[in-house]
Amino acid sequence: MTREFSRMLLVLPEIKELLRQNKKEQLKKIFYDYEPIEIVEILKEFSLKDKVFLFSLLDIDLAADIFEKTDKDDQLTLLGAFDKTRKAEILDEVAPDERVDFFEQLPEEMVLRFLSIMEEEEAQDVRELMRYDKNTAGGRMTTDFAQIEKGISVEQTLKDLRKTAKDLEMIYYIYIVDRTDKLLGVVSLKDLIVAQPEREIDEIMHTKLIAIPINMDQEQVAKRIARYDFLALPVVDKEGKIKGIITVDDLIDVIREEDTEDMYKFGAAGKHIDNYMSTTPLSVARHRMTWLLILVVTGFISGTIMEEFSFALKNVVSLAFFIPLLMGSGGNAGTQAASVVVRGLAIGEVKLGDIWRVVRKEFLIGITVGTALGILALLRALILQKSSLLGITVGLSMIATVTVATCLGAILPIICEKLGLDPAVVSGPLITTVVDISSLLIYFGIATQLMEFG
Repeated sequence: MTREFSRMLLVLPEIKELLRQNKKEQLKKIFYDYEPIEIVEILKEFSLKDKVFLFSLLDIDLAADIFEKTDKDDQLTLLGAFDKTRKAEILDEVAPDERVDFFEQLPEEMVLRFLSIMEEEEAQDVRELMRYDKNTAGGRMTTDFAQIEKGISVEQTLKDLRKTAKDLEMIYYIYIVDRTDKLLGVVSLKDLIVAQPEREIDEIMHTKLIAIPINMDQEQVAKRIARYDFLALPVVDKEGKIKGIITVDDLIDVIREEDTEDMYKFGAAGKHIDNYMSTTPLSVARHRMTWLLILVVTGFISGTIMEEFSFALKNVVSLAFFIPLLMGSGGNAGTQAASVVVRGLAIGEVKLGDIWRVVRKEFLIGITVGTALGILALLRALILQKSSLLGITVGLSMIATVTVATCLGAILPIICEKLGLDPAVVSGPLITTVVDISSLLIYFGIATQLMEFG
């Protein structure tokens, strides 16, 4: 249990005692003193029967908030335990985007069954949102937002907000539309509060709008919201009609998912697994197997190179001592460069047109770092192997290896981006394997030129 939830752990014994005594009002009062995410964590300490009982004590608003923050697997278990009325209330009250996220993991027949018990307006909203790809703005947006038609006064707008605010996810921005729902402008809650009540909304609205196309990829959506530093941005269709909004909390979820996906790809760990602890070892192994097989087959090339130059190793056994050093240094240097460039591409710091500037910079970095490492390797050969020729061979190989590694680490992610692939596909293990092959070719190439083999 993490520190954020420790304060509710203090009242866990009291909750269990009140539950044993069936003290409903006192239990209800305790839960209203804590945040939904804290309640979710504490509910893990109770049986399904007790969870259902505790949910029955809560008003539908709080119950829906808690349900939204519950793990996806537990959500279905809870719904299955609720009676039909409570089930429908929860599904109707949950935020539209959260509800669709939940439905997308269910079989179609189960979705249809849930839709049949919901209010028609809410059910139609689910059908509309499920039409969009879940990785686009349409799949991420919520339809609970403040919208008014042009031509009404500031005073009337505030009156309307008081009636609808409790059902909306975001009321800081109010979007102004015409009768066809075409987006015309936006005002903030601050704009409304400071404006004179008699003024028309059209007079104070901002018309220079930043909107998100409904089919925009979620990663691009996250970048746009982060760039403009707004709490939310409107989502519009091809005709400019507002269909929903993307909020900052949606952005955080997207960033977390994208970062997790990139981390798995960069580590060649296969597809992201939602719940590692509940996944069987066989399932995890299956996800990792593909990349490992590719890397092993690629690694055979390194063995072939060493076999081709076995005559050099037989004549100068000391050459073998430095192979792990060169391969390790090159792999690490390549991974460092790839990490920096992948991040730069992700946040827009590096563009496709910057490829030669990036390679030039990494070339200079590689020369600098490689020279420092090469001097160390040279000294090691001089001191332990007492061979100046071996030292020069190892030193030059280190400089060349690290320089080539940093250039490869920089250029491969950009090539992937240009080909429409995820740059994170150029994973650490893949970069390391490619650099291993390059290191051996460079090392034995320099050795055969500088050293004599009988």
